[in-house]
Amino acid sequence: MKSDVIEVHDRSADIYDDMSILVENHGHEVLFGLAFEHLSTGDSVLDIGIGTGLSSYLFHKAGLKVYGVDGSETMLDICRKKEFAVELKLCDLTAERWPYEDGKFENVIACGIFHFFEKLDLFLKETNRVLKKDGTFSFTVMVSEDDISYYTDTGSGLSIYYHSDFQINELLNKYGFSMLKHINFFIYKAPDKKEKLMFKGHLAKKV
Repeated sequence: MKSDVIEVHDRSADIYDDMSILVENHGHEVLFGLAFEHLSTGDSVLDIGIGTGLSSYLFHKAGLKVYGVDGSETMLDICRKKEFAVELKLCDLTAERWPYEDGKFENVIACGIFHFFEKLDLFLKETNRVLKKDGTFSFTVMVSEDDISYYTDTGSGLSIYYHSDFQINELLNKYGFSMLKHINFFIYKAPDKKEKLMFKGHLAKKV
């Protein structure tokens, strides 16, 4: 049985890239910019929740080998047609163990997915496992300007979760990461550009 999150992403797959342009979603560029100085041609990057591939295409352009995992087969089909990923796998992102061996990747990214999950422990635990020592982990979270923890999106009906700096720092420390840098950025909630959402891009290193 598909989760509500996967069903919403299945329905939006065909318009995802175009919608990202309309709402000025530059999260993928933010993560690439944060990680760039640590990247090396020929290294690998695992894109957690790769979707249509928007978030890792720049890493491919920089000469990295892109691996992707996602829960939406519809999203993966679109990404597959772009023909830049080395390997794409359909996987429940909340599974206890992702389908990769320990220490496989030099880099892991997660762009625009963590706000769909209240608890991020599994993501941090598994990212630590599949990363090489000193590997980078770049990711985005939504940040509340009103100190609330979540809201229900009226369009999709999904719960959208905020993650504070305190929560993120606790998780990074718990699962063996050190924070390198972070930056705030905004995305419009809809193409009418009447309301902005604040995100934060983080870059951490496995220690």
